[in-house]
Amino acid sequence: MCDRRLWRDLGAINSFPHVYATINVLDRIDLLARNLLDTIPGPIVPIGFSMGAIVALMLAKLAPERVLGLILSSTNCTADLPERSAARLTQQAQVRGGDLEKVVRDELKPHYLSPATQGERRRDILDLTLAMGLDLGPETFLRQSEALRTRPGLCDVLGSFAGPSLIIAGSDDTLCPPAWHMAMAARHRRASYVEIADAGHLVPLEQPAAFTAAIEDWLVHPTTKLHQEINA
Repeated sequence: MCDRRLWRDLGAINSFPHVYATINVLDRIDLLARNLLDTIPGPIVPIGFSMGAIVALMLAKLAPERVLGLILSSTNCTADLPERSAARLTQQAQVRGGDLEKVVRDELKPHYLSPATQGERRRDILDLTLAMGLDLGPETFLRQSEALRTRPGLCDVLGSFAGPSLIIAGSDDTLCPPAWHMAMAARHRRASYVEIADAGHLVPLEQPAAFTAAIEDWLVHPTTKLHQEINA
């Protein structure tokens, strides 16, 4: 339940051309990926956060020839865990009953941030998280929740993907722990793994400078070789 404000502190990434992709219009991961492939031209390097990273993996599955590289953060490549799936159905029922604010405020927000994110910055990020969720509204919540609940496992995509990948974890992420990200990196022979200190699930908001630097360094690294391809 994030919009373009998730990326508010990142700014330009080394002047690479970029476009913000909306993933709130459909309720299946494969349909969301196909929609992006139909609307975004040319080769792409998706920067996927959380659910966006799952969509990025689906892009690589459906059109590997168009995906030059993958940047995946705060995510999980498996199908939904049984306990998560059950919790999503409960949350969906609450949202249908008019309790979107309660679900976002009481059930999602407490798990988002690192203990190191404190004071005014913590309040600002939590307020923004609530605002994004409420602005997107209950129908978007239901679509995204169902897309996550019914998603297929995509870990095998990493094993077959020919391009490079950057996998970013927040050191204090309890929703998608670093161990999950390390396991994903182990599946991909061209993976680079970066763990960002003092960040929970919302790495782009909690540690935007470190998040941006990790991406910039990876894009221009000689072994990645994406700088020339993107700007060709």
